[in-house]
Amino acid sequence: MNKDETAGSLRLRWDERLFLGMYQFGMNVLFSPVLLALSPILLIKRKRRTTLLPRMGFQRFPEPFPSKAREKVLWIHALSVGELLSAAPLIRELHLRIKPAKLYVSVSTLSGHETARDKLEGFFDGLFYFPLDLLFAVRRCFANLKPSLFVLVETDIWPGFMAELRRQGIPSFLINARLSPSSFKRYGQTKRLFSPALNSFDRIYPQSPSDAEHFGRLGVKREKLAEPGNLKFDAAKASRSSVPLEQLGAKLGLQKGKRVLVAGSTHEGEEAILRASFLQLRQSLPGLKLLIAPRHPHRAEEVRRVFIRDPFKVVFYSSLPQDHYDVGVVDEFGVLGALYEFGDLAYVGGSLVPKGGQNPVEPAAAAKPVLFGPDMSDFQDIARWMLKEGGAIEVKNGEELTAQAHRLLSDSALSASLGAKNKALVERNAGVTSKIAEDILEYLLKA
Repeated sequence: MNKDETAGSLRLRWDERLFLGMYQFGMNVLFSPVLLALSPILLIKRKRRTTLLPRMGFQRFPEPFPSKAREKVLWIHALSVGELLSAAPLIRELHLRIKPAKLYVSVSTLSGHETARDKLEGFFDGLFYFPLDLLFAVRRCFANLKPSLFVLVETDIWPGFMAELRRQGIPSFLINARLSPSSFKRYGQTKRLFSPALNSFDRIYPQSPSDAEHFGRLGVKREKLAEPGNLKFDAAKASRSSVPLEQLGAKLGLQKGKRVLVAGSTHEGEEAILRASFLQLRQSLPGLKLLIAPRHPHRAEEVRRVFIRDPFKVVFYSSLPQDHYDVGVVDEFGVLGALYEFGDLAYVGGSLVPKGGQNPVEPAAAAKPVLFGPDMSDFQDIARWMLKEGGAIEVKNGEELTAQAHRLLSDSALSASLGAKNKALVERNAGVTSKIAEDILEYLLKA
């Protein structure tokens, strides 16, 4: 590849260089001592204790190729669990096709690291923590990995890191790229810092046309923007087969004819709303079960306590199978996509509280009708498509949630109609994974 075609050819204006210099001074001269001073406090929590030192550069990196070898290295970074699961089908496909090149995966969180080990073991040649945006950590990472191509999933853009990519002339892709309203506002306010960082990517693959428009408004050159497409549609289809459904059905012990409401990726404050709705729904729909999966499984005990005062038997998913239960609280990662298969109706969390909503594609892929609240700002395009197609219904509060849930759970034909519309939407938008894989392989060959 001609170096003029790589990120290294980007030339910054004087004001962009000034902002980058101020940022790097702040991170390396001011922030580093503060971080070291606070480390005894930060290390109290397990997730910080596990990730802080590795992200500062003190970790064992994957074994590099011998210095004389000319083999390529593909580095894929996914911030945490959501990004990693979106990219899982792509990682699996690439690992099978890039030999003898190596594929390394990095994450920023403990839960992301654990999920990579659990879901993708055998599909990468090395797993490590992404460096903090400190010069020592970033350069030590590059020196050990010697990447031929860097691929970032969705977000987690650091100006210093991108500057190092430019300095070393390493090509890079931003895939499944999205800009939440808060990120778009923040990047816009610091455009002199983030516009060069975004233009460092050789190719950006937006999730949707509106994301493409937002990247353009932040100064990304039009020729860098690929056709929009969302990896989550392929990932949702793949997640349905990640857990053997026959085994899962036996574990859940669901009796024929019993209706099931699956509430996925709920946040604090939503469980109380769901409890009130469930109490009302059980009065007219006896035997209705609730499977509730908090966004963070470590909240499972907190969620259990919300329901424990009621005349219900509440159990953890990990304790199943059991003879009888009314509410199952999911306390494990990676099973929600398959759980939707056993529901009659899905509620998507993070939407009745101001959290931006969670991924509605998984229940859609399982051909289920979907309810969500008014805040789906992190998935606004997908939510809008589902509403337009008629496969989802927005509810503004707990009362509307109860009313719409009762309507759909009482009318199997109506539920099936909404579910079919959702599945058709997923099928129409699937297939982007293979397109991106081809582009990555082509670039890797040239790098």
